[in-house]
Amino acid sequence: MSENPTATWAAELERLARCLGRVGPDEICCEGLSSRQCSILRTLAEQEGARISGLASSAGITPSAMTRVLEKLEARDLVKRVRGNGNDGRAAKVAITVRGREVRASIDRLIKTRTETILSAVPDGLRPQLLAAVRVLNQVLEPGGCCQITGEWPQVAMSCGLPEKPAKVKGRKTHAKQECGDC
Repeated sequence: MSENPTATWAAELERLARCLGRVGPDEICCEGLSSRQCSILRTLAEQEGARISGLASSAGITPSAMTRVLEKLEARDLVKRVRGNGNDGRAAKVAITVRGREVRASIDRLIKTRTETILSAVPDGLRPQLLAAVRVLNQVLEPGGCCQITGEWPQVAMSCGLPEKPAKVKGRKTHAKQECGDC
């Protein structure tokens, strides 16, 4: 009797989620932060001075959920919110504190060490295929992703599905392909 492919995928994806959960805050973050807090702290270091709405969008959560996370990070002196963003006095920018940068550097070192441990268990010859498979999985799972996957293994291609946008070339309108940079 043949296996149900959907059931097999569901079981393996659930197993992957459990495994990734074990590589979460307890192993990575000795600072006692949740995986969401770690992720937002790392994102904030790259998007210094971002508005709460922009950070929420990047994290795939609502602005109110982002505010709750930031309140916890602020209570630990890892971030600070600064009221007033340009002409909009209600908007808040978020900055990472010196302590936040120290914690982020610690998290980065721990993630690097954990990644090296995981990679050491994967044979060198299998790493390129596994990385390609992880990239495909990320593209498929990412909400609102624009990347399109075509072909059959091993000839798999990823292309950007963003629509063409009008562009001016020497005074006339043409259509230029947008690229997301991920595919």
